[in-house]
Amino acid sequence: MMHLQPYCAREIHPLPLAREAGWQLKRYAVIAEGRQLDSAMVEAATRETMARLPAPGDLSHTDGNHGIGFQIVHFAETAVVSPSFYWQWGSVLSRIPQIKADWANPTVFGDGVAEILGCVWETEVVAFEMAAWRDTMLSDQGTPKSASPAISPDRLRD
Repeated sequence: MMHLQPYCAREIHPLPLAREAGWQLKRYAVIAEGRQLDSAMVEAATRETMARLPAPGDLSHTDGNHGIGFQIVHFAETAVVSPSFYWQWGSVLSRIPQIKADWANPTVFGDGVAEILGCVWETEVVAFEMAAWRDTMLSDQGTPKSASPAISPDRLRD
């Protein structure tokens, strides 16, 4: 990827909800040009994410997380990266450090760059999920009993 090249939208695909060890994660794949969605890589990223998440809470917890979050698996030019986020204290978005797999071994995830929140394509999903949490969980329309599956990706595209 060239430095500071013009922005070009990437495909964003909602993936099946991951439910494991008390966690519910909405999942998304972001696909760079020339890359393809690969379910083995997605599942490897989800396994590593689940191993790094804190113990899950539930919606009634006021002093911790709610066991609900979302994961992005980005099939980027340079590597497969996967930032993951979760909700706590009702309205606070938290994250685990980004994980990364090199293209030479794309199902083996290790530490990414800890201080990175995400690139412009990943933060598009973050903004969408923040709005969905606000409009659903923090609305006066009632609180769902569990995280919904991936919301329509139409809002995620140009």
